[in-house]
Amino acid sequence: MNERTGKILDFLVTTDRAKTVLRKGYLRDGSRRESIAEHMWHLALWAMLLKDEIGFETDLLRTLKLVLTHDLVEIYAGDTYAYDEAGVAAQRAKEEEAATRLFSSLPDDLAEEFRGLWDEFEAEKTLESRFARSLDHMQGFFQNCISGGKSWKENGIVRERTFLRTDPPRRADPLFAEILDHLYKVADEEDLWGGEKERH
Repeated sequence: MNERTGKILDFLVTTDRAKTVLRKGYLRDGSRRESIAEHMWHLALWAMLLKDEIGFETDLLRTLKLVLTHDLVEIYAGDTYAYDEAGVAAQRAKEEEAATRLFSSLPDDLAEEFRGLWDEFEAEKTLESRFARSLDHMQGFFQNCISGGKSWKENGIVRERTFLRTDPPRRADPLFAEILDHLYKVADEEDLWGGEKERH
């Protein structure tokens, strides 16, 4: 086997760890936490299903590449809870280091492509990256709703603390606002929030 193919296979072995790196959110049945691999796969489905429903044009293949690579760095950096402000602030440096370590193991052209995809997702300057980031935020919210708010309840997350994550997708497209309105209604009606119950 040539060196290039060997590097690709080594990368696939390393990224298999995405199946065992767990996020803070739970699966629908609440039996365990969702892995980053499951999260990225679910985002790919979201992108495929919503691409033609939104009010702006995006390149689906590019979006799929973004969602399927954006959390690979967590293999080395670990996941940080979205509502842990201090942790999120510190996570950027850890992820930068992880991206360099992970993607530099690929052949040069692929290393450049994968690092470029990760940087694009983080920068949110292209339509595809804004679409992908919106889906990322909504999927996490959705996952909390379908798992009975288990993570929100464990961490005392009240409704207002979620706005920072849901306001950007809400502004990105009317469909996202409609989906989020529905999910907030579900969360309110089913009392999925952590902390003291608030009236809405």
